[in-house]
Amino acid sequence: MTRTKLLALAGLVLALVAVGHHQLTQISKQVLNTNFVPAAYAQSTPTPTPTPTPTPTPGLQGCTPGFWKNHTQDWVGFSPSQTVGSVFSATPSNLASFTLLQALSFQGGSTITGADMILLRAAVAALLNSESVSYPLTTAEVISMTNSALASNDRDTIIGLAAELDALNNLGCPLS
Repeated sequence: MTRTKLLALAGLVLALVAVGHHQLTQISKQVLNTNFVPAAYAQSTPTPTPTPTPTPTPGLQGCTPGFWKNHTQDWVGFSPSQTVGSVFSATPSNLASFTLLQALSFQGGSTITGADMILLRAAVAALLNSESVSYPLTTAEVISMTNSALASNDRDTIIGLAAELDALNNLGCPLS
């Protein structure tokens, strides 16, 4: 390896520390494809590119499981004592008798049952959001998507939907 490539590689490590992962991809392409010497060796300091902050679509709202757990008086269309299985027909039998309120406290874990619990926590919040705020999914969509993911019995599918619902549940809660 040439001295220039070694300097460039060392600069790549410094760049990772100095500017973060976003610019690392661009810098590594330059190192591998040219005789690029990072700015750190040219006696200048790289200027990090600001990471854009995603902006929620105006008008869309979502409240977290924690909000719904602590504000049962704001529930519309569903009851805290209603069972998870009465809403989500694909709920595994070992979770079906838990109440919607209890599901908001599910912690999850690394097993399929843990993934089901993670999804059900997010899905119950999504369900309540769909009835109460300007949520991007309808109640029927939340139920259908949740049932499909649970029925798949595939951890990646279940966790993927849980992550999507969690993002929507964090759009911002207009209720207090």
